[in-house]
Amino acid sequence: MSDGTRKTIVERAKVLGYTPNRLASFLSTGRTLNVAMITPADPLWKSVQEGARAFSAMMGDHVVNIVWHETGVHDLGRETEILLEVLESGVDGIGIAPADPEQLRDLIDRAVRRQISVVTLNTDAPESRRICFVGQDHLLAGRIAGELMGKFLMGSGKVVAVTAFSSVLAHKRRLDAFAGIIGEQYPGIAIDRVFENHDSDEEAYGQIRGYLSQTRDVSGIYLTSGNGPGGVARALSEAGLAGTVRVICFDYFPETVRLLKKGFVHATIGEDPFTQGYQAVKILYEHIIERKEPVSSIVHTKIAIGLRENIDLLVGEEAVVHGP
Repeated sequence: MSDGTRKTIVERAKVLGYTPNRLASFLSTGRTLNVAMITPADPLWKSVQEGARAFSAMMGDHVVNIVWHETGVHDLGRETEILLEVLESGVDGIGIAPADPEQLRDLIDRAVRRQISVVTLNTDAPESRRICFVGQDHLLAGRIAGELMGKFLMGSGKVVAVTAFSSVLAHKRRLDAFAGIIGEQYPGIAIDRVFENHDSDEEAYGQIRGYLSQTRDVSGIYLTSGNGPGGVARALSEAGLAGTVRVICFDYFPETVRLLKKGFVHATIGEDPFTQGYQAVKILYEHIIERKEPVSSIVHTKIAIGLRENIDLLVGEEAVVHGP
């Protein structure tokens, strides 16, 4: 790295409020801060990647190098393999969306013992030694979904829930909180069945289609993920129930936005994935270079409720803030 480039990076860090002497000392070694990100690969994670790379670009690619490892869906076996490989690769920091917080706790703790900083994002492993979790307040999001469903159904009806992965803490908390608010405030609503669709539209389609072949007595369907509304809508359409059964899900995927505008999905809850990526890498940078502990062990990102009338505004805001 040239002296001019090093000076530019240090000056930029000074403007951003970082300690220039520590950054200069790090740059003088000729090293790059190496961060491994281990996540699924659905559309949500494209926005997470944009956020992570935005922080890297702001600091300069000579400072932060991100290597992304994708597992498809929340795949515990593949995530374990990648984490073991990463532990031997000499990285400085790890960002991970744990597929199973208990099964991965020992590996996360092993990384920390090796002086590798670990941040969890999108879903947490709270009993591990990770330095921080960045993501949605899943209990609050689940309660919001329950409140919406209760009001949509005017306090009465039968609901089916579709959770993505029972082992992923984010989905477990969203489901538990949803059931909690329904039980507390809407005793006239019953959760009749809970399916696990593994983030698959096809599985969700088969599950809801099979359910509707046995009974049409359903008023609402709640999905703890953004993967599955397409399959649910297809099953409802075939049964002649699309638009009449209230559907609540998560995230602003293009298919979900299309279904929301058609009236087949009635609300979708956003979780600000760009900020999840940005803050995860920022916290790792500050912990490793600045030697700063996170202000809190949990950083919650924005929750926004997308409805047919405001979804273009929400998607447009993300495009303006995050770029094309």
